[in-house]
Amino acid sequence: MVLIFDYDGTLHNTKHIYGCAFRSAYDMLVKEGYAEERVYTDEDVSKYLGVSAPDMWKDFMPQLADEVWQRASMIIGGEMIEGVLNGKAQLFDGITDMLDELKARGLKMAILSNCRHAYMDAHRKALGLDKWFDSYFCAEDYDFIPKEDIFPFIKEKYPDESFIMIGDRASDFRVGEVNGLKTVGCAYGFGTEEERKLCDIIVNSPKELLSLEW
Repeated sequence: MVLIFDYDGTLHNTKHIYGCAFRSAYDMLVKEGYAEERVYTDEDVSKYLGVSAPDMWKDFMPQLADEVWQRASMIIGGEMIEGVLNGKAQLFDGITDMLDELKARGLKMAILSNCRHAYMDAHRKALGLDKWFDSYFCAEDYDFIPKEDIFPFIKEKYPDESFIMIGDRASDFRVGEVNGLKTVGCAYGFGTEEERKLCDIIVNSPKELLSLEW
């Protein structure tokens, strides 16, 4: 059995580093005349947590040229990595105990995230993720194709295993829908109640994951 975890919103409480990074990128857009001055709170932008960069900008400012939103995205990514390396990244309460127990049970665990490779590497270093996870699948390494299309690469790495997808957003649950996997929705993350209608099981805390039958 391989447990596939989403990262932001499932393991990592991204709110601690995302808001400031988003506002820095938006300030650049305002200064260069691409956007009107406005203050975005952490709550305002939390709906984009766990969403791939292309999809986020398509929803937020679809009129931006690729070159412009890509520069803004690099600002966000760079500042988030800096925040991670400066000790600001935080896993949700209860995550480390949950991962310790699942590892002790002999379960294999992987991360499937819409993030960039450098972002995940920063988290691996800062939070010691390698003591729990066997492999990492970052969307950037697959040209930001949807998660459900990345899953076959995971299956190729673990050809004789069964899988469960654990996440908080619709993009996580589509992995299960398209590939015939059971999905677990984390209600403590950043997804909506509407998104969680797509999953098979809902948990309200990391601890509840330990009571599931794997």
